[in-house]
Amino acid sequence: MNLEKEKANRVKCLSEDILEQLMEDKILYNPEDLKNVIEMLARSVSDLVKVYTGEEGDHSTALKGTISKMRVAYNILYYKEKAKCLRKQNKYRPILVRRK
Repeated sequence: MNLEKEKANRVKCLSEDILEQLMEDKILYNPEDLKNVIEMLARSVSDLVKVYTGEEGDHSTALKGTISKMRVAYNILYYKEKAKCLRKQNKYRPILVRRK
């Protein structure tokens, strides 16, 4: 049961991280990325409801799957924005080969 509490707390921390990332005023997200994030979060809620109502027998595995889905959602938000910032700073650019 202690492991399940740790996993449930991990879900809570991830949800707070996602909210924090979304509340940044200076960040504009691609609608397709937001659609993917919403899908992952909706699937996570569905998994949690199954755990809560007892439809899912293996709580540990269900929570592990929920955490994975939430990590995917967080990574979509965080790394897409980070890649955009790197491109703006010209730190992420293709190597150009000059012809002679």
